Amino acid sequence: MFHLKSNMTRLGNSISVNCAIAILLVGSLYVSTLMWDINGSDSRVADDIGEYQVAMALWGTVHPTGTPLYMLLGSPFVTLLKNFGITTTAGASLFSSLWALGSVVLVIIILFELNVRPYLALLTGISVGMTRSMWVHGSIAEVYSLWMFLLLFVLYMSIKLKCNWSYKIGWLLAFFVGLGCAHHRLFLPVLPVLAVWLWEKLPKGKELIQWLIIAIVFFGLGFLPYVDMIFRFNRGSTWIYGDPGSWDGFWSIFFATEYSGLQGLPTDINEFIAGAYEFFIVIYDEFLLLGIILTIAGICFACSGNQDTRVTLFISVGIAYLIFMLLLPRTKLFEMCAMACVSSFLVVAAVGMNRLCMRIGFFHVLLPTILLVYIVNLFTNNRAFVLDITRDMSGVQVVSELSDLQAPSEAIVMSPWGRRNFALSYATKVINLYPTWDILDHSENWADILVDYPTVFTNVDSIYGFGPVWWKSVLGYQPYINSAGYGWVSISRNPITIEVKHNENLALGKGIYLKGWTILEDSDQLDITLCWQVYDSIDEDYSTFVHIAAVEDIILPEQLLASSDYYGPIHNWHPTSNWTSQEVVCDVHRIVGFSDKEYTHLFAGMYKNLVDGGFNQVGKFVWMHTGDDWKIIIN
Repeated sequence: MFHLKSNMTRLGNSISVNCAIAILLVGSLYVSTLMWDINGSDSRVADDIGEYQVAMALWGTVHPTGTPLYMLLGSPFVTLLKNFGITTTAGASLFSSLWALGSVVLVIIILFELNVRPYLALLTGISVGMTRSMWVHGSIAEVYSLWMFLLLFVLYMSIKLKCNWSYKIGWLLAFFVGLGCAHHRLFLPVLPVLAVWLWEKLPKGKELIQWLIIAIVFFGLGFLPYVDMIFRFNRGSTWIYGDPGSWDGFWSIFFATEYSGLQGLPTDINEFIAGAYEFFIVIYDEFLLLGIILTIAGICFACSGNQDTRVTLFISVGIAYLIFMLLLPRTKLFEMCAMACVSSFLVVAAVGMNRLCMRIGFFHVLLPTILLVYIVNLFTNNRAFVLDITRDMSGVQVVSELSDLQAPSEAIVMSPWGRRNFALSYATKVINLYPTWDILDHSENWADILVDYPTVFTNVDSIYGFGPVWWKSVLGYQPYINSAGYGWVSISRNPITIEVKHNENLALGKGIYLKGWTILEDSDQLDITLCWQVYDSIDEDYSTFVHIAAVEDIILPEQLLASSDYYGPIHNWHPTSNWTSQEVVCDVHRIVGFSDKEYTHLFAGMYKNLVDGGFNQVGKFVWMHTGDDWKIIIN
């Protein structure tokens, strides 16, 4: 008995040491690539980061199926760290990091349970933590690190339960399976695997029915985090997705009915092949070539001879997610299913490598060396990939662009659902940069909104999918479109008067007049507002330009110091052929990148693009720099 306790103590100490080493090493890598700011990446795996960053900070709800457990645990975590000076965006990323590290620890504990040598368990756990998707989800605010933790925890409970069956532990397992399914429906493929794995241990006859009834109750209790979603709605959070306060809205979120089109089988062989190809590319990027070789060899040895039957569970899980992704490629959950496949197969491979070490002595040195090379390989291949996502400053740039918006103290901004919307919402709702500006997405009833607000605003980039044609279709009429500062557009029912520093009435040509202008000069940029008017409608579409130079007339290409050209006014939002009589259209150009050059003149006007690539100039105006201001010279 003394020797047994002594061995158990040494085993516990060994597990603790290995887990501590893994947490220190992998945790340092995650922190080194952590996403500290609002998301700006347009990577597929980054689609929802900004939504979680905002929703967790505001104790809100997110898109279907709501991931209620992540929100239930994440919001208080983010709020707690905020009290210690850690931003909500960093706190959201750290929350995911904890679960990713927990997954690494669980891999090590599982391998100890499978009698794998400590150094192989440690190196395999580190390898799992450094695979591409695991590393990414350990550095960003996303739900899949918690999903992975729950999956591994359930698998660990299952192998323990198979060895030592207990009714109560079985019910507890059912509860955690329910938590996993409630957290994310991607947990569902593991259910048939667990059922087959534990079937022989389940009671038989009437006892089975009684046990299953209680197990189903415990499974249902795993969905209790959904109650928190209703509480958040009733508390009046400023970030609520859909309508979780009504039964129809709640069940729509629960069953993800708006994503029903992503839940079908491939419609033809081409869709199947395309999905399979994309998935296997992702699998390769996760494993890398050395990892594939190690895994295939390890699995072969793990399954040969007198094998440990427990590896069957992990092989089955990997195959289940492989089949799921092949059958449902439209879900685009390639990276997430790959996480389950890679983790499961690497666990089995470690068992196989352990058997090799038992059979052939020199493998005690060779395999750890190969695994260390593999870890270095993962580091060199994946760190730059993760940093490309977490260090993308486009979201911060979106926030900074709000300072260019010329809007009243209370304004409505239409930003299509996505990373730009999340960044703007973060600025206005979380850090209160412009708290009286409300950011709404494209799904709102904009016809009604424009009744209460005569003008709404949107970013010029929303022209891709939500431009003038879209606005006319949702409003039922052609609105007035004008500039609202560099990079911004105003949408209104009636014409808007734009204030400019200099009012003019100068003919450019083709019936177009310059009605006013403002030139704002900063150390590294020029913002030029030009307001145009036509007294009669015109049929042609003209491009606009602003150039700066150090000469009175640009003759040679090298005399052009910097420029701004739009294919059509207001970044092509309002082509000249759409201008109505008497309408004043203002266009804002920004010129940057000339701070190290001396300039004296500014040129602005319009031109017509020709089919052969040339152009015909409609006319231009020339301004001369007078020291503190600009003076217009009529050409």
